[in-house]
Amino acid sequence: MDGFGPAVDGHYDVADQTRSYLRERARRQFERTHDERRPLDTRGAVESHREHVREWFLDTIGGLPDRPADADVTVTASLERDGHRVDCLTFESRPGFHVTANCYVPDGEGPHPGVLFCCGHVGAAKIDPLNQRACIELVTNGFVVLAVDPVGQGEREQYHDPDTGERVVGGGGGVFEHCYAGQQWRYAGANVAQVFVHDARCALDVLAERDDVDSDRLGVTGTSGGGLQTQYLCLVDGRPAVAAPCCSVTTREEWLRTGKRIDAEQHLTGAITAGIDYADFLAAFAPIPLFVGAAASDQYFPVEGVHEAVERTRRAYDSFDAAGNVRLHVADEPHCSVYDLSEPVFEWFCARLGDGEYVSCADHDVVDGAALHATPAGSVRAAFPDERTVDDLLREDLASRASTESPEATDGESDAGEAVDPTVVRRRVREQFDLDRAAADLRPRRTRTDEGDGLTVEYVWFRTERDPDIVVTGLLASDPDATARRPAVVCFEDGTAELPERSDDVAELAAAYGTVLVVDPRGVGAVADRPIPIPNWVDHENGIYGTEFKLAYDALLLDDSLFGMRVFDVLRAVELLREATGTDSVALVGEGVGASHALYAAGATEHVERVTLRSLEAGFREMATSHEYPYDARLTVDGVLDCDVPLVLDALDVRGVRVDR
Repeated sequence: MDGFGPAVDGHYDVADQTRSYLRERARRQFERTHDERRPLDTRGAVESHREHVREWFLDTIGGLPDRPADADVTVTASLERDGHRVDCLTFESRPGFHVTANCYVPDGEGPHPGVLFCCGHVGAAKIDPLNQRACIELVTNGFVVLAVDPVGQGEREQYHDPDTGERVVGGGGGVFEHCYAGQQWRYAGANVAQVFVHDARCALDVLAERDDVDSDRLGVTGTSGGGLQTQYLCLVDGRPAVAAPCCSVTTREEWLRTGKRIDAEQHLTGAITAGIDYADFLAAFAPIPLFVGAAASDQYFPVEGVHEAVERTRRAYDSFDAAGNVRLHVADEPHCSVYDLSEPVFEWFCARLGDGEYVSCADHDVVDGAALHATPAGSVRAAFPDERTVDDLLREDLASRASTESPEATDGESDAGEAVDPTVVRRRVREQFDLDRAAADLRPRRTRTDEGDGLTVEYVWFRTERDPDIVVTGLLASDPDATARRPAVVCFEDGTAELPERSDDVAELAAAYGTVLVVDPRGVGAVADRPIPIPNWVDHENGIYGTEFKLAYDALLLDDSLFGMRVFDVLRAVELLREATGTDSVALVGEGVGASHALYAAGATEHVERVTLRSLEAGFREMATSHEYPYDARLTVDGVLDCDVPLVLDALDVRGVRVDR
């Protein structure tokens, strides 16, 4: 029993199907946003838009906690340099959650202007030589500069083996840690960006409250991920008087065309559907001086989008007669550091915040990294035995939510002893995964039919959505000698790609159920998408930054989920099997991630009477609250805890659906 040949046995080219589907949906939304966008041509319009964007952003990341009254700033070491010193310090953005930083302090009493330096994705973070050089340029010109390690970088690694001290999750200059933690926060309907933004606000407190800093002259800058932190901070906090986000601006439309990925804290669920783009953040800064640094050959933030975003921003600034407060500098570089953007960014800070004209630093005198550590071993987790981690914060937040929320249910009983109403659960599942979306007429077509080993096998394909189209495939196997006449939809983890190795299993299932449909939801088996090799070092398909990650994250930008789309495809397979066999109810059999698809399909329809789940993944709450969990990009979902796995299982039990595990 073979699987399908290339291009659905030569019937349909599906190699780019999921990506094309997502891009077409995004294109239509971009057009709607463009047509409906109100001009930001008055101060009132800009201020109203700023409030709208800020509220949307805060809602998307799950809000922000209160800043501490006392951050317990502790200077652990100081290095005297020529014309300045560097203080190595820690502070607590939340109790037991330490932030490590270097504070560059110029000679003289001040008060000096201050700059918060947000680090991008480089593992060494604040002690990276290029980041040191940028900070030295600023301190030499009279700025107090606070360079901060983001969570997951520098001295703030979150996942390490206590016996070996080595990282359990790492790579990509912090990207992998951010995405690993980000998946957990996403399950809870929040975004790990909340941690970054809160830390940055607390860092701004530390800077502003220094006796040698003029709190009316605060600026913020950073590149790449640090540039996004700069944008987020300036959106929610009105204290910065100058902003300089670098290599972190484009348009979502230009970015989507490239096939690029972006990591968890930079990725905001529903941004495309909500019509929120990078320019909407920048326009919200008006009228404070804004320097946008960009790179002509930036491989992450296309320069065409930079020009478009800055032009939109200038129009908003013009409402304040402040278009001159916006400057774009494009360096002849690839994606690069603040320092690599050269003198214009430092000149801008000196002109807008400083006490004199910019003077280029002749000798940067970069320090060996370990000398700038704020903790003895370069690790907050080693330095503070009771140090909390980013998943501790989420776990405590969820526990706090649970104490104030009650489920909407009236029958049965959940693991927590709460009542379960299967009708409510079904509604939640259908809403969570948008399962009432428009369905295409099935119109199944056979590519071939085989007879052998007592089975009739048909290879079929059918559409589940139309315009843009989604084609799914399935192998329909019938055993005429079987006594059972309750057919089953089978969801192998890799669909029909697991054939012919699973031929005996299919034959056994056909004997047990009479007829089975081994289905390939979009992106699986015979309708798998081609690998998207951007960046070119990605080679793990279902891991962080692989093709599955890319497609799943693109779906989230549309306020949808690839996981939910596949559940929808399974439901359409249920309808096809019901029509093909003339039965009212079917069974579902799933394995691995396919078991998750089968479970949620069963929870969403009344036409399933039995479910077999093999190697069902852990519940989403369990994964969200575990320090280490089995990351799988195929399980990328936002805000799923209200219809978590245990709740759906309980609802099926109340309905009398037999569940075998």
